[in-house]
Amino acid sequence: MQTVDDNNVFREKWTNVLGMSFKLVHAGSFKMGSPNGETRRFADESLHSVTLTKDFYLSIFPTTQAEWRAVFGENPSKFDYSKRAPVESISWFDCMGFIEKINEEEYGLELRNFLGTNWRYSLPTEAQWEYACRANTSSAYYFGQTASGNEGNFGKTSAEINKSKTEKGLGQSTTTTSEVGCFSPNPWGFCDMCGNVCEWTLDGYADYDEKKSIDPVGVSLTAERVARGGNWRSLPENCRSASRFNFLPTYRGDNCGLRVAIIQKS
Repeated sequence: MQTVDDNNVFREKWTNVLGMSFKLVHAGSFKMGSPNGETRRFADESLHSVTLTKDFYLSIFPTTQAEWRAVFGENPSKFDYSKRAPVESISWFDCMGFIEKINEEEYGLELRNFLGTNWRYSLPTEAQWEYACRANTSSAYYFGQTASGNEGNFGKTSAEINKSKTEKGLGQSTTTTSEVGCFSPNPWGFCDMCGNVCEWTLDGYADYDEKKSIDPVGVSLTAERVARGGNWRSLPENCRSASRFNFLPTYRGDNCGLRVAIIQKS
């Protein structure tokens, strides 16, 4: 496995000039998908072994509206109440344009100065996303088998959950997104991987090819792309670690955003 040089003390965590904070995810193996019997499991979640052979970085938070505006000079989001709100109403193609721009301009130069010429910004693959989301857990969610509603912004929930959120001072409506980082991170320190906005991945949507167990990437010729994590209007069960959403790459829903990865070139 190719791992990052441990001599650089800054490499476990890094914040770029845009204010995007990244954490290092070490290479490893895990079970991707869900077991039979998991609540609200779908047929496209077949449980299989996956190995990621290269370390990568992943943003601690979904990309915010402030970060998007800094790159493009505009904010496409429907819920533009805060700079710390996740950017949404962006298509897969929009996200790829964002990635291309930060790889080419001064942001890309900053990255290469930090890690070297073999690294670049990217959308995470589905496998990278789920590996980081699970964080060595095998339960339906990274926090256990069931959701109370206090673990993330799952959308419309019970009056008791709304009351709990209010008492905690989050001040967020369950009929919109919430600012990034309002809820506790997963065991590896990543926030909002369960609810808030679905996050586009690099992969085309298809059933898993279980023969592709090493650094898998979904086929790119399919019509749809995969988004992960569930969103503010999802049922909690649709925010499980294995949950998959498939949208046309032109879809610009107020439930879709992104989380940026930093990967090593092949």
